[in-house]
Order: sequence, then C-alpha cells, then structure tokens
Amino acid sequence: MAYKQFVPLTNLNFQFNRVFAHGVEACREAELWEIAPRLVDFRPSHWYREWHGLAKRAEGEGRWMHAAYYHRMSEFFMPEDRPEKLSAYQDFQSCFYRAADKCTFEHFEIPYESGFLPAIRIRSAQEKGTILLHGGYDSFMEEFYLQAKRVIEKGYTFIIFEGPGQGRTLRDGMKMTPEWEKPVGAVLDHFNLTSSILVGISLGGYLAIRAAAFDPRIKQVVAYDVVYDAFDCFTAHMPEPLRGRFREMILAGRKEQVNQAAELLRSKDDLVDWALTHGMYITGTSSPFDYFCSLARFNTREISTLIRQDVLLLAGEKDHFVPVDMYYRQKESLVNARSVRGRIFTAKDGADQHCQVGNIDLAWEEIVDWLNDLHK
Repeated sequence: MAYKQFVPLTNLNFQFNRVFAHGVEACREAELWEIAPRLVDFRPSHWYREWHGLAKRAEGEGRWMHAAYYHRMSEFFMPEDRPEKLSAYQDFQSCFYRAADKCTFEHFEIPYESGFLPAIRIRSAQEKGTILLHGGYDSFMEEFYLQAKRVIEKGYTFIIFEGPGQGRTLRDGMKMTPEWEKPVGAVLDHFNLTSSILVGISLGGYLAIRAAAFDPRIKQVVAYDVVYDAFDCFTAHMPEPLRGRFREMILAGRKEQVNQAAELLRSKDDLVDWALTHGMYITGTSSPFDYFCSLARFNTREISTLIRQDVLLLAGEKDHFVPVDMYYRQKESLVNARSVRGRIFTAKDGADQHCQVGNIDLAWEEIVDWLNDLHK
C-alpha cells in the first residue's frame, strides 16, 4: 500500500494512512477520500463526526471490521473528558470482536497489580517461536490483529497485549510506566514462557528495549521504530534556541514558565497539541511540566548497556514523530548486545514514515527474515 496525501496536516494525514495501510479488510479507500475534504484542519469534534458517520454506515451494511477501524479513528483526537471518547472505544471493541474470527485467536486477562492486562494469542501451526507484541503511545492491541494474521503463516505464534497506559488498561485507570519489564514479566509468567521474541511498536521501541534490559527470558528484541529518548522526540519539533531553553527550564523546575511555553506551542501546532493532550492522559499528569518530567524517564540512555540479546532496529527516514538520529544513537549504545541489525526504510521502499505506515508488510518481512537468519 502506498502512503497517500489525503489531507494537508501531517499528523492528520498519518492517521488516514494508518487505517489505509491495513488494506481492504480495514477500510474502503473511497470512503477516506469522501471525508478528507472536510478534515483539512485540526478540529477534534469535526474529526469525530466524520469518522463516526463512516462507522455507523459500515455497521448498517454489516462491515464490522471497517466499522471498528472507523470508530477507532473517531475517538483518536477526542479529549478524555468527552463522553464520545469512551463510547467510541466501546463501539470499536464491539465491532472488532464481532468481525474477528474467534476461531483464530484466544482472549486472556492476565492478573496484574490490582487489575489485569488484556491479551490475545494467535497460534501458528509451525511454532518457530513466540512473538510478544505491544504498542506504545496510542495503540490498541486489536489494531495489530490483521498484521499478525499474515505473519503467523511464517511460523510464529503471536501474543499481543496491552500494558499500563494502553487501550483497556488505560480505561481501567492504569497509567503508563517506563518500567515495562513489569507488564512483560507478567505476560511471560502467565504463559510460562522461558524464551520469547519481543516486538515493540512506536513508543514501544523504547518499552521493548527497556523490558529486554531486565528480563533474560527475552532472547530477541525489535524496536519498531527506535525511540532512544522520548523527550527528545517531542522537543525535536521546536526550533533552536527555544529547544535548548525549554529543556533548561524543565531541569530548573520552572513549572509556570514551562506550562506557559507549552500552551503557546500547542496553540500553533496540531501535533504538539495532540501529543500534550494524549500524553497527560496516558501518564496521569495534570500539567505540561509534569508530563515532560514523566516523559524524560522514557529513554534507553542508561539501560542500553544492559542489553545482551539479539536486537533489530527499524526506522523511517521521514518519520514525523521520531528523528532518524534516534536510530544511530540507539545502535551505538548497544555495546553489549549479542548482535545488532538495523534498517532505515526509504521513500523508495514506500516505508519511510512512522512505523513504516505505507508498507507495513515490508517491515514484517524484515523482522521475519532477521529471525529466520538467527535461527538457521
């Protein structure tokens, strides 16, 4: 699937392509073009209205997987205090589990702290290995189902799960933690796994590296894509000298000044506005300053030397969330890894965007080829 220009704003266009990337099972391309002219600027209520309308149409026609993806998009930019945020998520869940073939997967609730982590397992008949798969900043585990269905034919069983701050756990009150070895450990314990492959998508590129640093049951780890430092990803969009001053203000604890600067930035940039709104939601912070302090903990700078596993790093040369220099910084820091392989996808590959949206099958081909090479 090619990466297409549905709307002018970069982040809005990425979300269109995020649905389109899953192909005809997830959407009708004509319907995306139908709503695109009405979504040329960042207005969460308009975004909700258009995607919700498509979802209700798909429901009426019995296209349950299309409806699920459209409901997912409808909730994407809604603030947490709007009732549509929860209702759209519930509609997404209802439509997804109505659409998905329940014979192809098992559903689990894994005990964790005072609640549980949801997970689904999709078995392969060949059993070359088990891939634990999770998202990052904003994904639901069900979004990876269509990807996993195609990869199990290559011989790998999938366990897809949500950790704190994601999907169902977030709605149950669990906020995101950088200590990702804890939810991963709970999943490994539940399935009695002593050897597994861990793949983290988007911010999951940091989370997976973090978990592998503290759990030797993870034998191979994939950062899809690389997030060496989440705070640097956020400030990468700021011009100098503002970028340097912003970091100095945070380190100096100038909360009021940071909050004022953040409000000014978000008023001028839709990507900053969404990142702040969603970031405070998933971390449970009440101000931009507190969010930045939390975000600064999401980096692999101090734990990369603990990695002893085989590592695969993926990156896109035009990733609008994660600067490509994260790839080089992460690769150089893995001095004790058993092996390190990486690939920066280009426009020629059609996979140069964040998480290779535009050609996600190519990303999975890279992952599977790497695993097969390791297991020869």
